[in-house]
Amino acid sequence: MRLLYSMLVLLMFTTSVALSQDYYWYKGAKIPLQQGNKWYVLYENNDNRDEESQKVVDIFSSPTKKVVWNIVDNKTLYDTKNVVYQTRSFLCFDGTQDLYVTHRFYVKLKKENDVVFLHELSEQYHLISEEDTDLPLWYIISCSPNSQYNALELANIFYETELFAVSEPEFMGALRLDCVNDSLFNEQWNLMNTGQYGSSYSGIDINYCSARTVTQGNSSVIVGVYDLGVDLTHPDINIHSFSYDTYTESSPSQIYASNGKIYHGTACAGIIGAKANNSIGVAGIAPNCPIMSLSIYFAQTTSEKIKKGFITAANNGCSVISNSWGGGTSSSFIDAGISYALSHGRNGKGCVIVFAAGNDNNDVIYPANSNDSIIVVGAMSPCGERKNPYSCDGENYWGSNYGSKLDVVAPGVKIRTTDNVGVAGKTSTDYMTDFNGTSSACPHVAAVAALILSVNPDLTQKEVADIIEETAQKVGSYTYSTTSGRPNGTWNNEMGYGLVDAYAAVLAAKNKYIQNITYTNGTTIVESYPEIFAGYSVTDAVPYGDVVVKSGSNVTFRATEAIHLKSGFRVEQGATFRAFTE
Repeated sequence: MRLLYSMLVLLMFTTSVALSQDYYWYKGAKIPLQQGNKWYVLYENNDNRDEESQKVVDIFSSPTKKVVWNIVDNKTLYDTKNVVYQTRSFLCFDGTQDLYVTHRFYVKLKKENDVVFLHELSEQYHLISEEDTDLPLWYIISCSPNSQYNALELANIFYETELFAVSEPEFMGALRLDCVNDSLFNEQWNLMNTGQYGSSYSGIDINYCSARTVTQGNSSVIVGVYDLGVDLTHPDINIHSFSYDTYTESSPSQIYASNGKIYHGTACAGIIGAKANNSIGVAGIAPNCPIMSLSIYFAQTTSEKIKKGFITAANNGCSVISNSWGGGTSSSFIDAGISYALSHGRNGKGCVIVFAAGNDNNDVIYPANSNDSIIVVGAMSPCGERKNPYSCDGENYWGSNYGSKLDVVAPGVKIRTTDNVGVAGKTSTDYMTDFNGTSSACPHVAAVAALILSVNPDLTQKEVADIIEETAQKVGSYTYSTTSGRPNGTWNNEMGYGLVDAYAAVLAAKNKYIQNITYTNGTTIVESYPEIFAGYSVTDAVPYGDVVVKSGSNVTFRATEAIHLKSGFRVEQGATFRAFTE
C-alpha cells in the first residue's frame, strides 16, 4: 500500500509537468517537439465508404457508430461534435515535415511483475493495454473514449513515475529517415539533404534513398573511374579485380598526384561505389557496382595513352566511365578513344561516358565539350543553385562551368566521401568531409547511369543519357525553357536539364511508357524493358495520344516482367506486331 501511495503522489506531480510542454522521453532524455499545423483526428463516420475501411479505430467504435482516423490540415473541416479524439502534428527533425502522435503509446516493463503497475495506471486513466506478441515486457496502450489526456501526455506520465523502462508515444512518420546505417551518412547531404546547410533547402538531393528501394546496382555493371588512381586497398569501396594504369600500360593501376590531390580518384570512387549499409564510413550511390580503377599520370601521360585508357575500359567490360578531369590541348586521338568506347563498349550498346564540366565559372571545357554523346555535369551547391562564387556554401574561389554543352548538375561541394587509406590520404581517417568541384559532381551522374543499367542492361548509351536528362529535377530559381537542340525537356544555361534524380531515372529505365507515337510504314523497332505500358494516356510526361502500328511497319515489344496494352493502342491491318515476355 505504501508503494502504491507513493506512486499516486508522484503521478499527481508529473501530470502537471507533462502538460506544460511538448516533448517525449528517449533513453532517459527529454526530446523536445515543435508543434505543426496539421491534426491527427478520430471522428465518427458512418457513411461506409470503402476507403475508410482500413482506418476504423475499434476501441472508439461501437455497434451504433464507426470511428475512423484521418490527417487534416484544418480540424474544422469536420463537424466538431463528430470529433472524439485529436492531437496536433509535430515537425520532423528538419522542421519541414509533419509527424503525428496517434491514440496509442508503448510501454516496456522493468520486470515482469511490474505489470501490476501498468494495470493500475491503465485503469486510473481509462486506457486499454495489450501485451506485444513479439517482444517480452512490451505493451501497447490505447486511449479510450473516456481517457482525459492524449497519448503523448500519457506516455510522459507513465515514464515519469519511474516505474517503467520505456514509455513513448506511437509516432506515425519518422523523426529521421536514414535509409542506411553507414556512420557518416547523416553528413551526406548530397544523398539525403536534411537541411545540413539550411533547413529551407531540405530535400534538394539526388533522391538516393528512394532509388535504393528499386536497385543498389548490379555486379555486372562495372564503373570505370578514370582518374589519378583509386586506392585498391580501401575497405569501404567495392573494387573490381581488374585495374589499368595508362602510364605504365599495365595492371594494377597506380596512384598519382596532381597539384597535391593524390586522393582525387579514391574520392570519386567512394561517391559511386562505397559499400552501403555496412555500419562504417559513407554510402555509395551504386554500392553493388564494382569500381574499375583507370589511372592517369597527368604530368607525363600522352594523348595516345589516354586514348588507350578508354579503349581498355570498353574492352574490359566497363559499362560507365566517370571522368573528373579536363583541360589542356584538344586531341583528335583522345576523341577517337572516347568515340570507340561510346560505340563499341557493351557489345555495341556503348559505354556511358560522363565528364566534369570544369571549375572556371565559364564555358564547359575539353574533353567534356568534344562529343555530344558525352554526359556533361556541372556542380550544384546544397542550396539548389549552380555552384558559383556567391553561392551559399561560402567557397568564393570557384564556380561550376556552364553553357550550351551542359547537360545536368549534381551536388559538387562539401561532399563526404572516401580518402586514401592512412598517411597516403588527405586526412588520417580514410574519409574526407570537403571534396568539391565538378570533379565530385561527375561521379554522382556516373553512379546513376550505373543504376539505370542495373535495372535495364539492354539500354544503349544514348537511351541512358536521355533518361538522365528527361528525369532531372528543375531546382533553383531558374527559368527552364524549351531550347533548340535540347529534346529531353526544358533546359537552362546554368543548370542544364536540372539536378540528376536517381529515383526517377531508375523508374524510367525499368518502365517504358509509350504514347502519342505512330510507328510508320517501313519502321522496324524493338522496345526492350522490364515492363512496358502502351496506350493513349499511360504517362503525364508527354502529350496524350494513341499508339498506332501502321501497315507495313514491324514492331516488337519485349519485356522481362510484363506488357500492358491500354486503350488507344491499335495495330493496323498489314502491320507486324509482336509482344512477348522473357
